[in-house]
Amino acid sequence: MADRHQESISRRKLLKLAGAGAAGVGLMTLPRHLQAASDSPSGLKGPQAPSRGRLQSPYFPPSEQDGGWRVTDPSELGLNKDLLEEAITYHDTNHVTSSYGGALVVVYKGHIVAESYTTGAEGGPQPWTAKTCNDMKSSTKSVFGTAVGVFLDEYNDRVTLDTYLVGSSKEDSLIPQIWDQPLTDERKTRIKVKHVISMTSGHETREPWLAPTTRSHFPGYTGPFQMYEYCFGWWGFEDIPAHHTLRFFPGSEFNYSNYGLEQMALAMRNLSGEQVGPYLYDRVLGPIGLPEGIKKNGFRDMPYSDGRELNFSSEPGWGVGGSEGCDAYGADKSASPMGYNSVVGSTFRCTARDFARLAYLWLNGGRWEGTQLVPEGWLNLATSRYRRDDGSTPSPYGYTFWIQDRLEGVPPDLFMSRGHNLNHSYVIPSLDLVVVRQGNQNRQLRGETPFATTLIQKIVACFPEGAS
Repeated sequence: MADRHQESISRRKLLKLAGAGAAGVGLMTLPRHLQAASDSPSGLKGPQAPSRGRLQSPYFPPSEQDGGWRVTDPSELGLNKDLLEEAITYHDTNHVTSSYGGALVVVYKGHIVAESYTTGAEGGPQPWTAKTCNDMKSSTKSVFGTAVGVFLDEYNDRVTLDTYLVGSSKEDSLIPQIWDQPLTDERKTRIKVKHVISMTSGHETREPWLAPTTRSHFPGYTGPFQMYEYCFGWWGFEDIPAHHTLRFFPGSEFNYSNYGLEQMALAMRNLSGEQVGPYLYDRVLGPIGLPEGIKKNGFRDMPYSDGRELNFSSEPGWGVGGSEGCDAYGADKSASPMGYNSVVGSTFRCTARDFARLAYLWLNGGRWEGTQLVPEGWLNLATSRYRRDDGSTPSPYGYTFWIQDRLEGVPPDLFMSRGHNLNHSYVIPSLDLVVVRQGNQNRQLRGETPFATTLIQKIVACFPEGAS
């Protein structure tokens, strides 16, 4: 009986589509998590410039307030509905979802063909619905990478991928604030913009969002225990690798880390005069229909006090750090002279449907309707393996995106944003496919097949043979 109850609350019936073109359209008698409003699969509008070699012009959904995504029976688009049903059931019933809940949205050719919201038996949003916002965790990095591409285009006369971030002096630095104290590692002067966004800058990894041990100043520093001061290596925690030294010479190796990204965000604020969140919202996120709360709601207090890491919210927004009230990276909420800026390694909160818009923008090479919001060349570069100076590409990472070009049963043009607790997006341009998954405390059992890999393999399996 408990299992039946759980199943009954884990699926959301799709509501009628609102807005123009949806009047009088109701629910279809499909399997519960494939229920969809009737919509023509041939609703492509007039000709536009093709993106990433696509022959047909893509459809772009209005904002959720104005009707949102069109929702269609997958069989009308040639997908195997039974296999898609199997993929969604796998998502909903796997313990990483059934424990603390999760959301899944599948977009094919601009249509939502599957959508599911699972309310967890052990915690999380009660219930999890299409309006639930969730921290996309490190998928935020790919949101930031989008901002970097726009920034480099706008400020191309002042900054390139080969520009030094720290520089050799305060006068030629993108982050002159780092020179307010003696530089803690001479190798930092060799960090380029391309290094911090490809995870090759040499920064350490550990993210102490809550102070795990006693804070201590680097010798000679007596300032606040705040985010940028921590990123610069001016203070740290006992028994936690510090940031006063780099792990390796910039560009020589790969190490996943937030700290170079945060410094790049500071550099962008220094030049643009804007926090990253509002900067990107005005240029990209607003035009593609994301709610204004993404721009207006800046969360200073990161809700990591619960060991289960249940980072859901009723409101969208983006974390801000670096000054009074902020506890990012174990900061003590003290005031910092560096001021606030968006926290770009994590903390981007939105609904699954809204993040699907951003992934759909990536799918379409940065173009939305008739406007190129993000340079297509940038996205092509960012979603390809980073090439080191010696020409090698050993890491499955580009510029803030993961490159999944070697998964069995999946087209090699798959790229992803990936976040803790399986807050992922999958983008496969050759299939015109976007998948967004959200979750909380989604830990896998040791030794089991990776959930994220199995999920996308099952979804791709519903495509007819030769679709890619």
